[in-house]
Amino acid sequence: MQTKETQNPDDPSASAWKRIEQEKLQRLPERYELWYRYYEGDPEICNAIDRHEGPFTDEICQEFYNKFISRISVDDAMRKINDHLQKALGEVAEAIGGMHDATSDYGTSLATVTDHLQEAHSIEDLEKVILTLAEDTKKMVEHNRSLEEQLENSSTQVNVLKESLDSVRHEAMTDGLTGLANRRAFDSYLKEAVENAQEEGYPLTLMMLDIDHFKPFNDNYGHQIGDQVLRLVARCLIDGVKGRDKAARYGGEEFAIILPETPLKAGIIVGDALRKSVESREVINRTNNQNLGKITLSVGVAELKPGETLENLISRADAALYTAKQNGRNQVAAAHPEG
Repeated sequence: MQTKETQNPDDPSASAWKRIEQEKLQRLPERYELWYRYYEGDPEICNAIDRHEGPFTDEICQEFYNKFISRISVDDAMRKINDHLQKALGEVAEAIGGMHDATSDYGTSLATVTDHLQEAHSIEDLEKVILTLAEDTKKMVEHNRSLEEQLENSSTQVNVLKESLDSVRHEAMTDGLTGLANRRAFDSYLKEAVENAQEEGYPLTLMMLDIDHFKPFNDNYGHQIGDQVLRLVARCLIDGVKGRDKAARYGGEEFAIILPETPLKAGIIVGDALRKSVESREVINRTNNQNLGKITLSVGVAELKPGETLENLISRADAALYTAKQNGRNQVAAAHPEG
């Protein structure tokens, strides 16, 4: 395994491109940023990469990018949105504070006018009081109009920031390639679903799915076709799950589906329907219209046991997936409740 010490530490850019060539990776911005940060010395990325055993495929590099760098980008975006929001709120507070001062001044002016009215002994005196009151009222109206414009502008800013925040939140929870929920979203949703199932006492089934023989297929036809296969499977999962069911890309060519209020038997039926849906599709090379054949899925299904931890539920579903693989692939296997 080649580590960063064998490269020029003073030129992370050159080292990044050289490593991309050595590993025969796609020359994508994500690959460059990952290796640039590695040779720049990012401790978290260095630790993960140095501990990795085996080749650095595009899929492995994308997982590292999603895990470490996408999160950094999202966190930066969240900080920027927060800063803009704080500024907008500060402007609102300042405007309201100015309104309080203006109202106080206008109240004082009214009190003064009342005193002057009592002291007025001629038309001229009364005219002066009226002119003063008219001028102060005009100022108050103008200040109110200015405040309305400030509040309207601030409201617009807050709405724009809300839309930006929603967009960042969606990006943070979505797998960029397939459009499915990503691993972060899966972990969050499964935790919530398990807690609800335990509290309410309704069943919950977890399904783990893996594309059969994906690596040879990916190696033979290239990463673009591999990505096409991943998107095809994702589309089948999106079309095949309904309501509160949640499909996610768990990592690489492995997917997961959370089925709230669904017992094991029903989960097996759903899994088999998804397996058949994928098997019915054919992969076509879009560059030359070559038919590359069919792909299949192996599926493992496990139903949540009373008091069971997330980790154990995932482990049992994974074990069932392994059983499906061992028994010949392209099938559904269920975890034993006592497992």
